Amino acid sequence: MNYKLAYLWLPSEKIHSALQIEPILFVVLSALTSYLLYKLFLRGLSPERHRNLKAQFKNLVFHTLLCLAFYGSFLLIRELPAMNPGYLKLSPYFGLSTIIWAAVVFIKTCRIMIFEYLFFRSMTVGVPLLLVNIFTLVLSIVIAVWLLNTIFEFRLLPLVATSAVFSIVLGLALQDTLGNLFSGIALQLDKPYSIGDWIEIFNGNQKLTGLVTEITWRATVLLSVTDEVITIPNRIVSQSQVNNYAAKSGPIIRSQTFRIPYGSSIKKTKQVLLNSVKGIDGIRRIPEPMVLIVESAESWITFRLIYYIDDFGRQFLISDEVLTATLESLHHEKILLAPPRLSVEAIKI
Repeated sequence: MNYKLAYLWLPSEKIHSALQIEPILFVVLSALTSYLLYKLFLRGLSPERHRNLKAQFKNLVFHTLLCLAFYGSFLLIRELPAMNPGYLKLSPYFGLSTIIWAAVVFIKTCRIMIFEYLFFRSMTVGVPLLLVNIFTLVLSIVIAVWLLNTIFEFRLLPLVATSAVFSIVLGLALQDTLGNLFSGIALQLDKPYSIGDWIEIFNGNQKLTGLVTEITWRATVLLSVTDEVITIPNRIVSQSQVNNYAAKSGPIIRSQTFRIPYGSSIKKTKQVLLNSVKGIDGIRRIPEPMVLIVESAESWITFRLIYYIDDFGRQFLISDEVLTATLESLHHEKILLAPPRLSVEAIKI
């Protein structure tokens, strides 16, 4: 039968040639593979990550079924012209819908696999969404360009070449946004900190301290010790001094100083201070706490109690327990703290 489709705006011949069973099977099998990887290798994830992946798989199943429904309709309509040739004009629309949804399913599958890879590398460390979002965006652009070029023969190179002025104007308008984006990418490559790290950011005379909860394309989000959410643009972070207090490479050192007057036993004072912190939760046993004499003044000797912790967020609670325990122990052993002294001299006129 010779049913002409020349009046249709869709390139039906290219859609029919591009829409084969092999790409559809590849997309569906990729989605099934991502689910098998989740079931086989990622059972030990946290409940939050399980909820994250289950929500993504639920969305993936919906789009996969929609893609298969479009493809089934496309195959069915190709057989209907034997009864009614008018149905054939609908096949390019269902074919194009199948191609678009197959691309959506493939992009979502790749996004899930990136999450699975990052989760598999570390079951506890947070995963920055910036890298996943950038990968998703780049893959989406590549597939969209391929579809425009293959199906509609739409050439983007001449359009880009003739829009140089527009690109310059757009770049100037998005200067801050692009600066934050590329700064965020640089931070992900250099990794001065990761999600879950406690950091201090020094920008001029301002100091911001918090737990890194998210690194987006625009900003780094911190949660302060007082549960305040602090959002700092990535461009500001990249230009600032960053102190990382994560205990991945070593413990965090903290100390308290005590001024003891002359006459008290140095050996006994050291032992009392060490014994007072032995039972405090949060202080590491290795390295062990130590007491050093750091100053000898006219009226007192300064002892410094040095201890090591892993949780930067609990430092103030641990410090409170340390001061409470040491002061009670010193008082029990009748070791007094040296009071400040003020010397007044008379000047003869």
